[in-house]
Amino acid sequence: MTQDWKRLYEKKQAPIDEYETDERGSPIQYSEKAMDHFVNPRNVGRIENWDGFGCFGDPACGDSLEMTIRLKQERIVEIGFMVYGCAGAIATSSMVTELAKGKTLSEAARIRDDDVIRALDGLPESKQHCSLLGVEALRLAIIDTMVMRHCISEGLVKDAQDYREKRQEGRLKYDPNQFLKGGRVE
Repeated sequence: MTQDWKRLYEKKQAPIDEYETDERGSPIQYSEKAMDHFVNPRNVGRIENWDGFGCFGDPACGDSLEMTIRLKQERIVEIGFMVYGCAGAIATSSMVTELAKGKTLSEAARIRDDDVIRALDGLPESKQHCSLLGVEALRLAIIDTMVMRHCISEGLVKDAQDYREKRQEGRLKYDPNQFLKGGRVE
């Protein structure tokens, strides 16, 4: 995992209530666990030689997230994220990585936003939408893994490295919805 993004999070943060308020100007109150994942996010950074890449954003609030996964024997053994967003986006993205690590793709695809909120001991109502960022980016990374396997098996790319290069250069186009059946990853 690249270390550059970790340095951004190692800096001392101001107490959250000094700069994050709700629409009435009142400080937003997070659980202790959510604060811990905000101040000390887990699995920060992009994994080199990833097996799946997902990117998701919320245009309404401007948050965006990239998630990368690496597999070994069909389990997520390494997962990383880079996020641009508020404390809620950082905390929920961190928790999604913790929930997904060690799971099979099928198990990880079943992680829902409510699971993330529960694992953080709740989120303020105005920040619950943040839990969707990580869940959707993870789903897209899982779909990307399946697309890569399909492209290799069909001879569209030579191997995983060829896939990653073509994907990053924008030379590989696909519709992730073709891998969804009734809202579920198949």
